[in-house]
Amino acid sequence: MNNEEAEAEDFMDDISAEEKLIEVCPICGSPELYFEAGGVEGLYHCKHCGYIGAFVIDANKEMMDLIQKEYNASVRDAE
Repeated sequence: MNNEEAEAEDFMDDISAEEKLIEVCPICGSPELYFEAGGVEGLYHCKHCGYIGAFVIDANKEMMDLIQKEYNASVRDAE
């Protein structure tokens, strides 16, 4: 492995370490989900907004914050 390849590998390792992905609700961005197994597929339930579904988002902290910000703005607009 040459020096450029080693630097590229180190760079990718740094990105991977920083990009910790967590499952969040696609509606409100909350990581407070629980998985209920049953039937052919299980479903995720969001403790924050009540979402129930099989789809969740693997997000980093920045993406989670953006989803939560947009959700909170839409809730305020609805009031």
